Amino acid sequence: APFTGTKAALRPADDSMVKPFKFDQQLIVCNAYPSHSPVTLTKNGGEALASGKNALRFQECREFDSHLKAHDKLDLMLSGIEIHGTFEVGALPESDAVLLLVLQKRDHSKLLSFQSFAFPTGDDSKEAQLAVIDAYKGNHSSMAHLKVEDHITNKENHAVSKRMEELNFNRVYTVEEGAYDASVSDQKAKKLLNLVKSKNFVVLRTGEDGNFPESLVVYPEVMQSGSSNSRLAALPMVLVACLAMFMPMP
Repeated sequence: APFTGTKAALRPADDSMVKPFKFDQQLIVCNAYPSHSPVTLTKNGGEALASGKNALRFQECREFDSHLKAHDKLDLMLSGIEIHGTFEVGALPESDAVLLLVLQKRDHSKLLSFQSFAFPTGDDSKEAQLAVIDAYKGNHSSMAHLKVEDHITNKENHAVSKRMEELNFNRVYTVEEGAYDASVSDQKAKKLLNLVKSKNFVVLRTGEDGNFPESLVVYPEVMQSGSSNSRLAALPMVLVACLAMFMPMP
């Protein structure tokens, strides 16, 4: 699906020169590849973004200061294992955006696979943006949904029924600010989700059948503040985008 941001008109300074606009595009990388070996990440064959003691561990997400341009190449390799992949950045949104790249294991193979998304930026938003990603490798994983419901503490009135939504994986949603209980439909993986307005969040379903237990990873994790008058009047979860911003090298 194409990015639907607004394109600003370009005004040439003279008949022979056009001054391009520059957009703020940040990068978040999540390692969902089930392995004890961390992932090294380099850009354009030289700039080390994650290496050595700072390599990206399994179930870790990290934001990088390095800004991307079209045709930049990202090289990712599992340390100590001859498994690597190279990505060439394709067309980027013509607006400010936070780009999300998820590294995972390919189905029925040890090779790398990727998912990529874009969070449109908006500091005045009254909702949080939530990327819901399924990187679990196992039987019937494609049938799972993420169940999100109100988080109610012991101090609250349990007589009030919880609101609940089942979300499809591999989408980006807007969600009202508040505290929620997130779980996979079969309840094997659970996580408390504290969402803050105008912020971007990631929920990853990770693991591999028989090797790594199924679990949910939340990035960034926010501690619940105050007592929980965070129960909301509604729980609208509206699909924002499902955008592929990176193109794998052939």
